Amino acid sequence: MASTQLIIHPAEIPGEGKALQGELDSSIFDLKDKLAKPKSPLRYDLLVSIVDGYLVLQGSLTTTFELVCVLTTKPFDEEITLNPYLESIELEIGESLDLTEQLREDTLIALPAYPKAPGADAEADFSPSVTKVAYEEKAGRRAEWDALDGLKAND
Repeated sequence: MASTQLIIHPAEIPGEGKALQGELDSSIFDLKDKLAKPKSPLRYDLLVSIVDGYLVLQGSLTTTFELVCVLTTKPFDEEITLNPYLESIELEIGESLDLTEQLREDTLIALPAYPKAPGADAEADFSPSVTKVAYEEKAGRRAEWDALDGLKAND
């Protein structure tokens, strides 16, 4: 069963590091946006070590989101994988660390800004007639700027 937090205690990490594998529940993403919905837990496989006062995380993160395609506006599933995953966090003496927020943020940053479903280019209508209409509309709106075309820039 997936947990909702990943808390580690640096004092318990041996010199060679400590392997951590598991899952964080998809509720950690707490997204209100309907354009991206987590579909699976965040799976992590990490080697945690301490180097020069920093906690170093190395390994991989994987989860699946349902995204909305920007071309077709249809939902599709996208696996988000950060491999290799590398992060360092400055340590303060005696504290335990909750890594949940760091893993959450790094995963959300990896989401595509303009998600496209596989095969969406073939499904979207990029026919020449649609492109020509869009160009003519743009050219028609441009007429108000024609007076500026004759002006010369000062060099």
